[in-house]
Amino acid sequence: MFDHSGNIGPTVWWDGRIVGSWGQRRDGEVVVRLLEDVGAEAQAAVEAAAGRLADQLDGTRVTPRFRTPFERELASS
Repeated sequence: MFDHSGNIGPTVWWDGRIVGSWGQRRDGEVVVRLLEDVGAEAQAAVEAAAGRLADQLDGTRVTPRFRTPFERELASS
């Protein structure tokens, strides 16, 4: 979730904690990877939020200035 200089990449928050990361594929799809089991309700809420974000971006690509290895992996998957 951090690059080699310590910059943090896109994060997923639940209940006041960072629980994962997200990235955006070339086709605009927002993909999420959770780092822990947050339960079915939280996972469904995170997936729904990712879908809403993709809809709001409407094809606009978001690329962090300082890309982390985790974000790169998600974006290329």
